[in-house]
Amino acid sequence: MQNRIIGIDMARSLAILLVTWKHCMYCFGATGELSGWAHYGLETLMQLATPVFLILFGTMLELVYRPRFERGLRRDTTQRLFKRSLQCYGYYCLAIIVFFMVLGTYSWHSLPVVFAGFISVPNSHLLAFYAAALALSPGLIFLRVRYGLKPIIAASVLVHLCHFLINQLPEAPELFGRDYLQHMSGFLYGRGVDFIGPSLLHGMTLVCFGMLFGFGLRKSSRLGDTASFSPNVSYWIMGITAVWIVILWDWQSPLNVLQSLADASLRIDSHPLYFAVGIFGATLMTLILIYLYDFQKMKVGRSLEVYGRRSLFAFGIGNILTYITPASWISLFGVWGSVLLLFSIVCALTIAYDQLDQFLQKTKPILKPEPLA
Repeated sequence: MQNRIIGIDMARSLAILLVTWKHCMYCFGATGELSGWAHYGLETLMQLATPVFLILFGTMLELVYRPRFERGLRRDTTQRLFKRSLQCYGYYCLAIIVFFMVLGTYSWHSLPVVFAGFISVPNSHLLAFYAAALALSPGLIFLRVRYGLKPIIAASVLVHLCHFLINQLPEAPELFGRDYLQHMSGFLYGRGVDFIGPSLLHGMTLVCFGMLFGFGLRKSSRLGDTASFSPNVSYWIMGITAVWIVILWDWQSPLNVLQSLADASLRIDSHPLYFAVGIFGATLMTLILIYLYDFQKMKVGRSLEVYGRRSLFAFGIGNILTYITPASWISLFGVWGSVLLLFSIVCALTIAYDQLDQFLQKTKPILKPEPLA
């Protein structure tokens, strides 16, 4: 069987492209420019990007890191995850510095507080989340190996069943007369200021469901080494979340619910419906792409796989460019022309970075030979 599941890489690529497009729209105020079903469709699809990221993150913990952990490579696995966490945190800090230098929002003496995560920075929430989630991942893998998936999934479901109680939790108190800690309380459990979500508590439930989804991607021994998997767990995930969507949806005003999904109101509220739609949509999207690219061996679109491999770079550089791109582009290219141009620049830089990294990897043995044994 091939080492990588192409469908997962393609799903991650689609998610990062959706996030990049969304941030480019935000940069030029294009959000809300569309109307009708075009608005609902695009906005809802872009809202699925974050659940796709987090679920596939959990999937990779289950498929890649858990086996290493069980083979006794605990230290190596932990170091890999911590290193990745520091990379995400580095991009987060870089975004803060650029945001500060361009907009002058924070004073220099407040930057250490911002670096600690006490102040939200536009479009960079996911970087902060990943930095924390990656740091917590070795503990999550340990719990999964020690106790199995059932208690982990039960705890995740309990978080959403306690939605009303969690929403009654108070915001953190002010610190030195400022709302620093309230930004952190929003990040941790969803009760704070300038919160877009998902919180660390709620987002980790998506990671846990991603581990369950990964558990369902078991290769069929009956079919030898072909890229065939048992999708039964995935069908159960979609079936149960579909039932929850039907139960939680307000059928008396369905378009209002769709608008709440599109404008991120349900995401900000940490509403269970947002997570049910996210889990269902991410699972369905990934299964379709696995079928097309791993079963049917489809070649169309394979070039987009680079964005899945370089998702961290694309996300990080995309954020920075949204801070420094001048609004005057609109007078030259129009709103949608400016969005398309910025999106194209991010895509081109990602491809260039990938090509440069591959070149350096190939020349590394020549430039820096390995020492003789």
